[in-house]
Amino acid sequence: MKAIYLLNWRGKVYGEATTDFVQAEPFNTGTDEDNCPACGGPVGMWSWEPPLRVELETWGSHFGDMAFGPGGDILISERFKDLWLKSGLMGLEGFDPVEIVKVVRRGKRFKDSPPAYVRVMPQRSQAALDFVASGMQWVKPPSPRCDVCREGGIKKGWERIVLEEEPRENICTVRGFGEVLVDEHFKRFVEENGLLNCPLVPAEEAAHWF
Repeated sequence: MKAIYLLNWRGKVYGEATTDFVQAEPFNTGTDEDNCPACGGPVGMWSWEPPLRVELETWGSHFGDMAFGPGGDILISERFKDLWLKSGLMGLEGFDPVEIVKVVRRGKRFKDSPPAYVRVMPQRSQAALDFVASGMQWVKPPSPRCDVCREGGIKKGWERIVLEEEPRENICTVRGFGEVLVDEHFKRFVEENGLLNCPLVPAEEAAHWF
């Protein structure tokens, strides 16, 4: 199986290009949820709909090529987008233009203007998390309501990330696990192009407790 990494933006160590965002008020959300074909329950969260307006927050001396915020949406720079579309890699959708309405600089007071960003969403893979091998624990029963979508239950944390099968996507979320995962090809893409603010943790080291 390909090496898998967690795109780790929770509890981050602040670096020279750490960049976050929040949706600028007011913003629109969709009214329809995806539903599991087996149990009928909701899968994922409501979508964030255009116009996409954001406030950026930086912590270092550069803007990142990725910026992270609430929900599963990610901002990527135009440079990232252009490289991605030429790469042949799979797993991102959307590429919707974003308007930056405010920048808050928490770290060094650098003068660069932010790059143009677009919003992308990692695709949902048919691959699934192996709960037992990952050492997954729940705060209280019940654990996931359905063997197909693997949704439900309140997670306490996990010891590592182990998948039941290999995702075909290079970046994605998987059934039973809403965090963003990437593979070794995505890691190489980031390194070879010098992309900033793409923190990756090997799956076997990616323990997390809430």
